[in-house]
Amino acid sequence: MSLVAEFTVRLPRFEGVLDGVTDMELVIEGMTACDPETLSVTFWADGNDFGTLEAGLDEASMIHDVQPLSDRVDGRKLYQIRLPAATTTYWAWTDLGGVLLDGTLSHTGMWMRMRYPDREAFSAYHDHCQARGCTFELTGLKCTDDAPEDAHDLTAPQTELLAAAVDKGYFDVPRRITMGDLASEFDISTQAASERLRRGLSNALQNSILDGSTSNETIDHPNVIGGRRA
Repeated sequence: MSLVAEFTVRLPRFEGVLDGVTDMELVIEGMTACDPETLSVTFWADGNDFGTLEAGLDEASMIHDVQPLSDRVDGRKLYQIRLPAATTTYWAWTDLGGVLLDGTLSHTGMWMRMRYPDREAFSAYHDHCQARGCTFELTGLKCTDDAPEDAHDLTAPQTELLAAAVDKGYFDVPRRITMGDLASEFDISTQAASERLRRGLSNALQNSILDGSTSNETIDHPNVIGGRRA
């Protein structure tokens, strides 16, 4: 059995990166240690004001070697940066056996979906974040077997948002509606809409393409870690 957790953590050193572009999101594509002190991070920037974003990345003291890897395509652009591992919690979760499944940085914090080998490992990571003064908000916690961890039915909100995205042309090229407009229709934040749509797509693809089912033990309360609230 393993544990899949969804949570938002605020890393103080990164809070100013998206100043002036609060409608943009950075969706993690990959994160690799170049050496014990340096990480290479590849991400998709989703939004409109790439000039302001790039200026903010260049001005951030802990970010180095900002490299655009693609031209702007359908409101997205791919970047690669390097930054000190000490400014992140990378070694904390890797040393505990954690695996990053999804991650999105927005002006409200870093949303992450991660797999841990057990509850104790995740609890240790949670304690590490709190010891560093990082605000930690747990939104989902689930035990899974070795089948794909998110192969389960779509929730009603995921279904509604996914249907609206298809119907209103979010997946068209070019897009006929932005993520912000979709979020407004459902009276949620852009980050929440992005996360809901991504999870809905993941669930739909798992159910449609992958064989087998997940035997899940859902933790009774999503805000409880190791018998105590996050």
